[in-house]
Amino acid sequence: MLKQRLAEVVKKYPDKTAIAYDQLRISYQQFYNYITHLSNHLSTAGIGQGDCIALILPNSPEFAIAFYATAKLNAIALPINPLLKEDELKYYIIDSNTSAIVTNSDGAEISRKIISKIDRKIELIVLDETDILTKELDNSTITESIPTFIGDVLYQYSSGSTGRPKRVCKTQSNLYHEVKNFTESTNITSADNILCVVPLYHAHGLGNCLLAAIQNGATLVILEQVSHQGKIIEVPFVFRRARVLELIEKENITILPAVPYILNTLAETPNDTQIDISILKLCFSAGNFLSKDIFDKFLQRFGIPVRQLYGCTEAGAIAINLDENIKNTYTSVGLPLKNIDIKIIDDAEKEVPTGSIGEIIVKSQALTEGYCNKPELNRQVFKDDWFFTGDLGKKDEIGRIYITGRKQIFIDTGGYKVDPLEIENILISHDRVKEAVVVGIKGSYAGEVIKAVIVPQNRDICDAKDILAYCQEKLADFKIPKIIEFRDEIPKSPLGKILRKNLIDNLSETIRS
Repeated sequence: MLKQRLAEVVKKYPDKTAIAYDQLRISYQQFYNYITHLSNHLSTAGIGQGDCIALILPNSPEFAIAFYATAKLNAIALPINPLLKEDELKYYIIDSNTSAIVTNSDGAEISRKIISKIDRKIELIVLDETDILTKELDNSTITESIPTFIGDVLYQYSSGSTGRPKRVCKTQSNLYHEVKNFTESTNITSADNILCVVPLYHAHGLGNCLLAAIQNGATLVILEQVSHQGKIIEVPFVFRRARVLELIEKENITILPAVPYILNTLAETPNDTQIDISILKLCFSAGNFLSKDIFDKFLQRFGIPVRQLYGCTEAGAIAINLDENIKNTYTSVGLPLKNIDIKIIDDAEKEVPTGSIGEIIVKSQALTEGYCNKPELNRQVFKDDWFFTGDLGKKDEIGRIYITGRKQIFIDTGGYKVDPLEIENILISHDRVKEAVVVGIKGSYAGEVIKAVIVPQNRDICDAKDILAYCQEKLADFKIPKIIEFRDEIPKSPLGKILRKNLIDNLSETIRS
């Protein structure tokens, strides 16, 4: 369904810019030709329907081309954060039974290391070491018949209570309906320009940036990566702020999907900076709760209200607040998107009255059928076509949704959502660590700082710097604790439940990395 819709868009807007990246402009016809060239290359390498292709790529035109080339083959794309370390990447590659890795020169070395340690054939395609995106391409119009395919096209990983990410499979039908629901609710058209400043490997970036743009014939403007000595590097968003504001003006950006961390940084633009971003018709936040402070600061600085979007890996975008008088309802994630049903239920799975808090459950054609190889968990959270999100919320009298809490604990750090249990599992694998609990504490800016509380096997021989070095080997930089605290014991309730709130304050012996 995705590839069929893409062909329709290409036929309708062949010369229109599909992707803008720094000085590069790729028309829809060129985009389709690159996709065809890469899909042919993958096919020649023996990759076909049902095979998994890992995309270890930063935000770039190459990511978009590789994703759609995968869809064209009826294969399954696995977008992975390129900042992850070897052990993290290896877990995803093995768990998904990856047949090929598509990456760039930055990811080539680590990909080769991983492949050498896996006892089966995995093709490696390094895009900037081939002619795939530089070859002169035929700009002939589409003449091939594009059959409808509704099968599997995407693997994504959702963190949860196990501490190990769970694999979610989405079909082309799921993604088609996700875009359809979002488009019908927000009125995205081919006249829109969408700025991508969030990761494309994440559900927010893939669904609300890449798919929302391409499936509607809009233009996707991707914030270019920062390079140092020929290598792409990650820099704090504050150093990209001026460039983002410049792009909004220069590229006539009408839609800005973001997260609270990014919006807070933009809102703190010095008052003496002359900038006009009034062309934005829709600026929305996802990934974490948008505080009143950030909402007010952004509105005051730019005169534009930020709208909250609610979504998840399993179901994509679910609800968005499009209220006209949003100052009174900014805390709400709004009404369900078109074609999506939401209920608030109690522990007996009965719908609760208006205003009462319960668990949010969702039904939609964009919803995955379940987690791969997790039958017991699927029976718990996928029931009668409903997904039990684990989020707590309520509805008001007109059906607006308010998120009030979570059954699961995540840490929002620098725009990334981190599962503390994943870090805890790494920490307790250290031979000098007896117990470990990871929490998020309020940072100086928006978001949280990761703090690890450790009970050592022997305090005299457990060194905080050694713990940090151990984490640096096994975790992406954004997951590494910034604060390490040693304690003799972890505070627990009489029933043995860890009292995480007691660990957020009252630092004892700590080290800040």
